[in-house]
Amino acid sequence: MKKKIGLVIFASTNAYAISDSLGDLSDKLMAPLSVLTSALYNMSLAIGVALLFGSLIQYKNYKNNPSQVPISRFVTLLIFGLVLIALPILAKFSASATLLSRV
Repeated sequence: MKKKIGLVIFASTNAYAISDSLGDLSDKLMAPLSVLTSALYNMSLAIGVALLFGSLIQYKNYKNNPSQVPISRFVTLLIFGLVLIALPILAKFSASATLLSRV
C-alpha cells in the first residue's frame, strides 16, 4: 500500500513538472499558429472578394448572352464568395465569445 501511495505522489509531482514545461512549450507554439491563422483569414477574405468580383462578371456575361453562360456559374461563385468572406468574420466572433466566456 505504501508503495502505491509513494508512486502516486512521485507521479503527481512529475506530472506537475511536465505540465509546467508543456505550458511553456504550448505558449511558444502559439505565436507561429497565430501568424498562420491570421494569414489564412486574410487569404480567405481575398479569395472571397475575388470570387464575388468574378460572380459579377459572370452575371454581366449572362445578361449579355444567356445561352452562352449558365446562371448557375454566377450563383455558385456568389455563394462561395460569401462563404469565404463570412468564415473569418464568424471565426473571429466565436473566438472573442469564447474569450469573454472564460472571464
